[in-house]
Amino acid sequence: MSGKTTRRSFLKGSAIAAGSVVGATVGAEIVTPLVVKEKMVFEPNTSIWASDQPPINPALGENLEVDLAIIGGGYTGLSAAYYIKKMFPEKNVVLFEAMEVGHGGSGRNGGMILPQPFNEYMQIFSDPKTHKRTYDVTVESMKELQDIISAQDIDCDFRLDGIILVIISEKQVKKFQEYSEAAKSLGIPIEFWDKEQTVDAIGTDVYHASLFEPNGGEVHPMKLVHALKKAAEDLGVKIYENSPVFEIEEGEVNKLSVGKEGYKVESKAIVLATNGYTSKLGYFKNRVFPFHAQVAITPPLSDDIFTEIGWKNRIPFSDTLNYLYHLGTTDDNRILIGGGNADYYFNNGLAYKRDVNEIYAILKDELSRIYPALSDVEFDSIWNGVLGFTVDFNQTVGVMGRNKNIYYGLAFCGHGVNLSFFFGKIIRDLYAGDGEKWSDMPFYDIKPTYLPPEPLRWLGVQGYMAFYRMLDKGME
Repeated sequence: MSGKTTRRSFLKGSAIAAGSVVGATVGAEIVTPLVVKEKMVFEPNTSIWASDQPPINPALGENLEVDLAIIGGGYTGLSAAYYIKKMFPEKNVVLFEAMEVGHGGSGRNGGMILPQPFNEYMQIFSDPKTHKRTYDVTVESMKELQDIISAQDIDCDFRLDGIILVIISEKQVKKFQEYSEAAKSLGIPIEFWDKEQTVDAIGTDVYHASLFEPNGGEVHPMKLVHALKKAAEDLGVKIYENSPVFEIEEGEVNKLSVGKEGYKVESKAIVLATNGYTSKLGYFKNRVFPFHAQVAITPPLSDDIFTEIGWKNRIPFSDTLNYLYHLGTTDDNRILIGGGNADYYFNNGLAYKRDVNEIYAILKDELSRIYPALSDVEFDSIWNGVLGFTVDFNQTVGVMGRNKNIYYGLAFCGHGVNLSFFFGKIIRDLYAGDGEKWSDMPFYDIKPTYLPPEPLRWLGVQGYMAFYRMLDKGME
């Protein structure tokens, strides 16, 4: 995103606009949930990664009484399961996945591993001390993730060779150069690369400069799911797939209705690890909304193509647009590109309604613009995935409920590969009663900015999206 002043100014303006329609908001708050129910939809995972889905476990087939029930089999849920079971081996920990593990965003993303929560990425959004700490703990998280993968003996195509932020507009160069200097003064090893250095690194001359971040990299998303699933199960976590949770009745002991048969699960605590799908369980429905984003990937290319286009070391990169593009490679010589678009559908809709061929053309045009030598290369696959977003771009992890036994980590705003895994560790500390160590973090137990119910929410999000498209136009 473009910068903290722009965001805060926009959010302030949004708050003023919201105040002018408070009467309508109150009316919608009462009427909408009664008239328009949110629908739980799980569309097929058509990503290139889906072919590496780990073996599927049986669905739940009986009533259960457990210590901890984790809802969601993506990175957050699997990480929380691993960390909690490792600390508390005596606890009965189960995980319920509505489809198969990695079916959601964890098995559909672009595989880029990034430090920092979204708001702190390549800018000091909070304060220097907090910025440095968020950097350190998220870099440490990458190393822990690498250790877990190594212990499972599953090749996840995991690389920590660095990442690049390419600067799309000449007007942004000074701001990012100043950030690199501030980061270095804090001990953060960001390098500012001028245009010549940028061209030397990635081959294309369409960008004005860049920032190189040595702590970052890439991973095969579904192979990572496989490694985390194995790590959790090796500790004794029981994972049930094709076992959607339809209802939660809160209490000292929470009661869950699981699967079409309605099996009853009683759990002393639960973890919501459902990100963009969370509103379907009745939580965060006016604070976290699902965004639809797309990724496309080429067939395997020759080794020579990377020499031809000058993409040395194949370091992944993303740009500084609000609707940013990100590019990466795979171990079998594919090039992937994602972004440039996002869609929100009425009532937190999970069904993708757009013709994916429109996005194919958008991504193809951008890839050809960056690398003209790839103009004749068609995509082998293109797919849609659901992200969890907030209007203030804040992630949140914490505990809630009258009995303080509902834990959550969500709204990664596109930084989910590393951050969702890291949030599993924080959820463990919260479960252990040791969450105070994270209390000064900008993502700890916060409430993202409120969104009114439909139809005002749809109108608000469309305005929010149009605003950032306008900012991107100004960078051209």
